[in-house]
Amino acid sequence: MERFIPMDTALELSTRSRIELVIYGMTNAVLFGIGIVVVLSIEALSQHAWVLIPLVVAVSLIVAWPIAWWVAPRLPKPAVEGEPVGTPEERRELAAKAAGPSRAEHR
Repeated sequence: MERFIPMDTALELSTRSRIELVIYGMTNAVLFGIGIVVVLSIEALSQHAWVLIPLVVAVSLIVAWPIAWWVAPRLPKPAVEGEPVGTPEERRELAAKAAGPSRAEHR
């Protein structure tokens, strides 16, 4: 008889995926809120709310994921002691200042 190998039930997620999931929830809530307010506050749309509210739910669920995927890598990374925080350009400037004047500046 074959032996079954127990599967690890813990899901391995990267840090980016975890951040995306958090952003996805917030983005979904904001998009749903905007959509529901628009549907319920406009008279012509509120008459068709029975169709439009499920549509708003589906669209917010679908559209929130690409937005979360786009936003997650643009968030600042947590500060590590001894490393400058900021954009890559700011980090390059700080590293250049720490290294001292370049040869071109000596001329």
